[in-house]
Amino acid sequence: MDKGKVLSVLIEMVINAITPDRLKEFVDMILDFVENIATDSSNKFDDSALLPICRLIRSTFDIPDNDEDDY
Repeated sequence: MDKGKVLSVLIEMVINAITPDRLKEFVDMILDFVENIATDSSNKFDDSALLPICRLIRSTFDIPDNDEDDY
Protein backbone atom coordinates (compact mmCIF):
# COMPACT_ATOMS: atom_id res chain seq x y z
CA MET A 1 0.00 0.00 0.00
CA ASP A 2 1.46 3.38 -0.93
CA LYS A 3 1.78 6.32 1.45
CA GLY A 4 -1.11 8.19 -0.15
CA LYS A 5 -3.55 5.35 0.45
CA VAL A 6 -2.35 4.91 4.04
CA LEU A 7 -2.83 8.62 4.67
CA SER A 8 -6.30 8.52 3.12
CA VAL A 9 -7.31 5.59 5.30
CA LEU A 10 -5.95 7.29 8.43
CA ILE A 11 -7.78 10.54 7.65
CA GLU A 12 -11.00 8.63 7.04
CA MET A 13 -10.59 6.85 10.39
CA VAL A 14 -10.05 10.15 12.22
CA ILE A 15 -13.06 11.75 10.55
CA ASN A 16 -15.23 8.77 11.45
CA ALA A 17 -14.02 8.92 15.06
CA ILE A 18 -14.96 12.59 15.45
CA THR A 19 -18.49 12.69 16.77
CA PRO A 20 -20.36 15.90 17.58
CA ASP A 21 -20.00 15.17 21.30
CA ARG A 22 -16.25 14.61 21.03
CA LEU A 23 -15.89 17.79 19.03
CA LYS A 24 -17.86 19.72 21.67
CA GLU A 25 -15.60 18.30 24.40
CA PHE A 26 -12.54 19.40 22.46
CA VAL A 27 -13.89 22.92 21.90
CA ASP A 28 -14.89 23.05 25.59
CA MET A 29 -11.27 22.29 26.54
CA ILE A 30 -10.01 25.07 24.28
CA LEU A 31 -12.57 27.55 25.63
CA ASP A 32 -11.75 26.57 29.22
CA PHE A 33 -8.08 27.24 28.48
CA VAL A 34 -8.82 30.68 27.00
CA GLU A 35 -11.24 31.56 29.83
CA ASN A 36 -8.68 30.58 32.47
CA ILE A 37 -5.99 32.71 30.86
CA ALA A 38 -8.40 35.65 30.59
CA THR A 39 -9.55 35.46 34.20
CA ASP A 40 -6.04 34.92 35.58
CA SER A 41 -4.53 37.91 33.79
CA SER A 42 -4.52 41.40 35.26
CA ASN A 43 -5.58 42.81 31.90
CA LYS A 44 -9.26 43.79 32.08
CA PHE A 45 -9.51 43.79 28.28
CA ASP A 46 -9.46 39.98 28.44
CA ASP A 47 -12.47 39.95 30.74
CA SER A 48 -14.46 42.42 28.66
CA ALA A 49 -13.60 41.02 25.22
CA LEU A 50 -12.55 37.38 25.37
CA LEU A 51 -15.01 36.08 27.93
CA PRO A 52 -18.09 37.36 26.05
CA ILE A 53 -16.74 35.82 22.85
CA CYS A 54 -16.29 32.50 24.65
CA ARG A 55 -19.84 32.72 25.99
CA LEU A 56 -21.13 33.49 22.49
CA ILE A 57 -19.33 30.47 21.04
CA ARG A 58 -20.70 28.27 23.83
CA SER A 59 -24.28 29.44 23.34
CA THR A 60 -24.15 29.35 19.54
CA PHE A 61 -22.83 25.80 19.38
CA ASP A 62 -24.50 24.55 22.58
CA ILE A 63 -21.22 23.80 24.34
CA PRO A 64 -21.85 23.67 28.09
CA ASP A 65 -19.28 25.02 30.53
CA ASN A 66 -19.07 22.39 33.21
CA ASP A 67 -16.85 24.56 35.39
CA GLU A 68 -18.90 27.75 34.93
CA ASP A 69 -18.75 28.54 38.66
CA ASP A 70 -15.07 29.41 38.27
CA TYR A 71 -15.86 32.68 36.43
